[in-house]
Amino acid sequence: MATADTFDAAAALGYERWRRAVDRLWRESVLCREGRLAGRERVRAARRRRNLQKVVRRALADYHRLELERQRTHR
Repeated sequence: MATADTFDAAAALGYERWRRAVDRLWRESVLCREGRLAGRERVRAARRRRNLQKVVRRALADYHRLELERQRTHR
């Protein structure tokens, strides 16, 4: 039972991490789309978006892995 609780807590944490990363990526994309950024700031914003995309992919992969492990243990 403790293992199931651990997986549930880890999956919930992974989901929250993914959700926050998606939210930050969305906000950054909206700011860039509005076009209020000047030269260097645009380059920095593009780098931030790429980094956020990596965080989103990593968080989703971790969440998916935890969910699969949790489902295997609940069978």
